[in-house]
Order: sequence, then C-alpha cells, then structure tokens
Amino acid sequence: MDQTVTKCRLQAMVFAVLAMFSAPVSAAPAGPAIKHYILIHLKPGADQLQLDRWYLTYHGPENRRAVKAWQRNYLSYRSYLPPRETEDKVPLQYGRMTEIHFDSLDDFRATRKNSLYGGLSSYTPPPGGWRDNKLFETTTATIPVNPEALPVSKPTPPKETPYVRWIIVFDYPESITVEEGDDWWAQERAPALERLQGVRRFGFYKSASDASPKRRLAEIWFDDMETWKASAADWFPSRAKPAWGDPFDGAAMMLIGENPDIDFVYDSRVIP
Repeated sequence: MDQTVTKCRLQAMVFAVLAMFSAPVSAAPAGPAIKHYILIHLKPGADQLQLDRWYLTYHGPENRRAVKAWQRNYLSYRSYLPPRETEDKVPLQYGRMTEIHFDSLDDFRATRKNSLYGGLSSYTPPPGGWRDNKLFETTTATIPVNPEALPVSKPTPPKETPYVRWIIVFDYPESITVEEGDDWWAQERAPALERLQGVRRFGFYKSASDASPKRRLAEIWFDDMETWKASAADWFPSRAKPAWGDPFDGAAMMLIGENPDIDFVYDSRVIP
C-alpha cells in the first residue's frame, strides 16, 4: 500500500512539472511602455480650488477604480502660477498636469473601450457639467515612457528648492512633413534650448498614438523658477522662427515641479 501511494505521488509530481513547462507563456506587452500626459488648463476666471476639489474628490478616484487593471502609475502635479513678469512673453497654462503610465499602447486603448463606468458620462461631472464646462480645458499627449533623445542630462541631486519642468506639447504645421519638422527640431530648435542657462535635463518625445491631436512633446528641466525666468522667458519671444511657421505658436505649455502632489495609486499626497 505504501509503495502504491508513493508511486501515485511521484506520478502527480511529474504531471505537475510537465504542466508547468507546457503552460502557455504570457505574451510580452505590445510595444514600449507609454505615459499619458494631460494638461488641465484653468479657463479665465476659474477657481483652482474648485478644480482641485472636483478632481481629488471625484474624477481621480473614479478613474482609478474604473481602469486600475491597466494603469501602472497615476500622478498629478499642481502647476506653477505663471510669473507675472513673463505673462507677455510666454503663454503658459495654469492648473494641473496628470501623468498616467501603462505597460503598452494596447493597454491604454483598452481603458477607452473597457471602462467599468461605460464612458465619460458615467463620471461625476465638473461644476457646470461636461457640456458647458466653464472650469477647464485639456491638452493630451500619449508618448513613450523614455524620450526619443536625451541630449542633455546633468546631475539633479536633491536640493532645497525643487527643479522646474517646462512641458511643451506642440505640432508642426500642415505645410511641412513630420520628417522635415523633426530635422529642423534636431538641427535648430533643440540646440537652442540646450544652450539656455540652467538647463538640467532635456527630453524630446514623439507621439505613440496617431490619435494624439499634438504629435510632439518636449520636457526641459531647470534649476529653479528664477533660472527659468532669466533664460527661457527671455529667449521665447525672440526665438528664431522658420519660414514655414514656428510649432511653438499655439503650443500648450505648463511649468510643474519635479514631484507630484497627488499619487492616486497609493491614495497619498506627496510633498512637491
């Protein structure tokens, strides 16, 4: 009897090992990991506290519950108030920038069709409602987690004041091809930005989705706000423009800090 039991146990172990090695291997994510940037721009006269109360109380948690099966990270940054002395120089937006990570573009697309709540109309609307939203407007960019090029990457050690991130979402005019625009960017615009005083990091991103309304994004880190004002704000109005039209005309721009103030995955508030 003991031999029979031992034999059965050995057979069960063999079958278990064989099953383990013959089980289908999970497919690797389709394409690189991506991140979705959402610039949430307050409309003139709108209240920042109204936006924050609605976003933190309703929209962020509802979106997290609906699509958390696909999200890897869900962060939000309150933007810097545009400096008064630069208002006539750089058309900055003000509000929030949200950053959501996914393993792949396919995972991001799945959130659009498989949402538990069945679409935007099932989320708590902002004050005034979705149709007549007087609170904010948005600009989005879906980009790879890693930039196409990082020509500048200097040390960014912890310091008393936060680094300033200048986010620029833009596109080339229809009069040129994307390839022509990227060549001009690499040869003209990027070198000019890299030479600005106080630049610490510089990333250039190509859209990961054909559906993105703006297909390019640049992210430039500066030492602090004073450095940004002394270099970028003065450079912007005098920048050289190509004959076919500058893609920064009509771009969405925002200044944020290095750290988010909200982490929806862990339901925590982070020190900026």
